[in-house]
Amino acid sequence: VSYNISIKHHKNYTALSNMPEIAVNIDKSNMMWTHFQSTPIMPDYFIAASVVPLGFILDTSQNVKLWCRTDLKLQTMIFAYTIIQKIAQLLKNIFPYIRKTNHLVTPKLLDMEEIKLGLILHNEADIIFNQDIDPEMRKFEIIRIIGHKMMHEW
Repeated sequence: VSYNISIKHHKNYTALSNMPEIAVNIDKSNMMWTHFQSTPIMPDYFIAASVVPLGFILDTSQNVKLWCRTDLKLQTMIFAYTIIQKIAQLLKNIFPYIRKTNHLVTPKLLDMEEIKLGLILHNEADIIFNQDIDPEMRKFEIIRIIGHKMMHEW
């Protein structure tokens, strides 16, 4: 079954789903409606949606966004985002049909292997790198975690 996803939310929040956003409207009650492209045929347990007060790191030349808490020190996410960009570029060279993917970083992710098509969920503690206190070997673990999840996407 294919799904059409639309999410009503407060304008101070961001709505995310498996598919790219196609339109945003404000209704009479000053709430936002975010509409997403129709999903490909998929089982319902692959559907993901989130309404979050998040900031993000974005490079518009890439098809990826990394969403994280606005109060998180963004310099701790730079390494993870750099790895996500590099893997996305590699996948784009191999699979030219690669679509936009959101990476959502949450402080407490219950299922560590949570992967939804078009929306990759990361536990914050798993991909943070603080160059002042973390050893260089920590980078290899972050690369492994991110690479594993991105490869599951394809």
